[in-house]
Amino acid sequence: MNSNNYTFGKSVRSWHADRAQTVTFVVTDDCNLRCKYCYITHKKSDNKMDFDTARIFIDRLLTTDEMKYSEAVILEFIGGEPLIEAKLIEKIADYFKLRAFELDHDWYWNYRISICTNGVNYSSTEVQRFIKKNLNKISVTISVDGTKEKHDMQRVFPDGSGSFDKINENIDLWLKQFRGSTKMTFASDDLPLLYDSILSLWNRDIKEVSANVVFEDVWKNGDDKILEEQLKKLADYVIDNKLYDNGYYCSFFDETIGYPYNEEDMDKTYCGAGKMIALSPNGNIYPCIRYYGYSLNNHEEWSVGDIKNGVDMEKVRPFVLSTNRLQSDSECLNCEIATGCGFCQGFNYDEAPVPTNFYRAKYICNMHKARVRANNYFFSKLYNVHGIERQNNRINKKSLYFLLSDDYITYCCYENQNDDDNEMSDNVILEGLNYAQENFMIPIFVHGKSGKTLRTKEEYIGYDILHIVPIRYYNLAQEQGFRRILPAYDMENIWNEKVFIDNIILNVKEDEIKELNKAIDELIKFSNRINVNITELDRHFNEETYKEQMEKISDTIIRTWGEQGILKEVNLLTDILFLEKHDNCQAGENTFALSPLGKIYTCCADFSNNEDSFIGDAREGIIKEYGSYLYGIENSNLCRICDAYQCSDCVYINKKNTKEYNVSPSFQCRKSHIERVVALELKTKLKNCSIIPNTNKLEIKENDYLDPISRFVKNNNEFAGYYKYKP
Repeated sequence: MNSNNYTFGKSVRSWHADRAQTVTFVVTDDCNLRCKYCYITHKKSDNKMDFDTARIFIDRLLTTDEMKYSEAVILEFIGGEPLIEAKLIEKIADYFKLRAFELDHDWYWNYRISICTNGVNYSSTEVQRFIKKNLNKISVTISVDGTKEKHDMQRVFPDGSGSFDKINENIDLWLKQFRGSTKMTFASDDLPLLYDSILSLWNRDIKEVSANVVFEDVWKNGDDKILEEQLKKLADYVIDNKLYDNGYYCSFFDETIGYPYNEEDMDKTYCGAGKMIALSPNGNIYPCIRYYGYSLNNHEEWSVGDIKNGVDMEKVRPFVLSTNRLQSDSECLNCEIATGCGFCQGFNYDEAPVPTNFYRAKYICNMHKARVRANNYFFSKLYNVHGIERQNNRINKKSLYFLLSDDYITYCCYENQNDDDNEMSDNVILEGLNYAQENFMIPIFVHGKSGKTLRTKEEYIGYDILHIVPIRYYNLAQEQGFRRILPAYDMENIWNEKVFIDNIILNVKEDEIKELNKAIDELIKFSNRINVNITELDRHFNEETYKEQMEKISDTIIRTWGEQGILKEVNLLTDILFLEKHDNCQAGENTFALSPLGKIYTCCADFSNNEDSFIGDAREGIIKEYGSYLYGIENSNLCRICDAYQCSDCVYINKKNTKEYNVSPSFQCRKSHIERVVALELKTKLKNCSIIPNTNKLEIKENDYLDPISRFVKNNNEFAGYYKYKP
């Protein structure tokens, strides 16, 4: 067992992965079962493909480049139940192989046959002959829904009787011939059987379980909680029995899900419709079987061609352009956990108010949220118990800061001067953790200056918590078993602590700025990243001294890079090198603070200065109107035109000095532009540093301002009035 890795939570790699093209033959509309959740709602016993239809299609497929775009091909045979037509499938496969050989086609050997069957007639002579004839070039999956109770609840014969016993007779034979991999589907009434069903499959050596919930509008209130509980129970079983790296898979668990869309995601789509080619019994060609009439209830089928005339590329064109950006509404596009939320494009088309691909049904929204919460629970517990981290390069944007006592350590631009040690109760902590989990927020424990809050509990094991602690209690935090620790220094203790820590906070008061470069020179020996907070910033801020300090720190970064080949990060100067947009303090938009009494505030400064300014609590959530729109960058006329992306834009400083959350005072803007100028000079000197991404297009500009309001006034002079700004 490799204790430093995991397979549970990863995807099973398929043959040729994304490089294989799928060509689907709908050999029959008939099926010998009547599964209750089946999307094929118009089964026909008298509609099957004849060989000539398949032959003409294969000739066209192999002799033209009309439909070919990949070096490998998967020949998928589907129904209804495909193995009803085992002889026809064998004949079609034989013809494909013969013609590919005669034409010396790329696909002659670079193909694979794929069949998903209900398994009823798997052991028949015709089926077994076909399998043995194509051994090592064929993959057969039998759909088994787990326990007999679960399976027979949905997968029934036309007379309503369950099919489990019949299919169970064929499982051992199937497992001798193929890897234990199956597909299973859940609807509302069988969700309570999920845990037992997946375990029953694993116990039969069917280790790879591709499971999903139906997309249809069948879900009831509370179904999401049942799904979440069942998946968390499964997660506990996997971790407690150390199955996470033993080759067990369940597609409900996936390390890539539960993150906001990025720009690349916007121009993709979840579904492969339009890349696939599907041939129906009548000789029509479809972008996917879900556009074939037998699965549509509201709109006409969408054919993109036929075997006689080939593919009409104008009909395919919409599928190339159907991306998340246009298929999804604003709720989906702005969802904090958008990745991995699946949909069927053909089902969306059928559910759309008008026949279009640019629509997305959202019946599984709550089910996806439940799945993400269960995934977060699994990966948090895996990390807390075994120290194995989730492997991805994305982060959630939202965070909840737990101010564990009134004397919480300073962690941002606001200097906490309260020395009272009133602590957050265990009940409030658990309520806050539950609120954070429900709302997909990273829990951040901000510990007190006294160190009394440094303790842990068994109940925290399912949460991935970041602990911000005073540096003098760093060792105690490690002894408590904290996994993620971010220690905070101030200017008084930088000379006392000599332990190497990758990422640290340094709190610097405005009147200590003149000593900042000396502090960085010392701390950079013992850290790879220093997050500097300039606290108590006001209008008396000394720009000349600050610029001098920034230039000296820049020299230190360059010197360290030259001597060690390591880019040491100091947020004030290096963050802008990695950013393409503003990364402000996020308070009131993506980050919130939870007080010791369980009240929610937009930030810690609001709590410390006015305890009555809370906007909600851990039980009820955010329930007060607080002008949330004022906290977004898009609603700041200064930030919108500014490219000092590293600026913290502290909303507390804004409100205190300008009486508006979305208007920064001039001294905060000028401070950030001093950093910007020095940082971009630093970028030029680090031009050979491969760590800095090529996507960063910022260039040094001889701006005639440090305050971006001058740019705004220049473009909107009629609004300036008598306002005067410092050049």
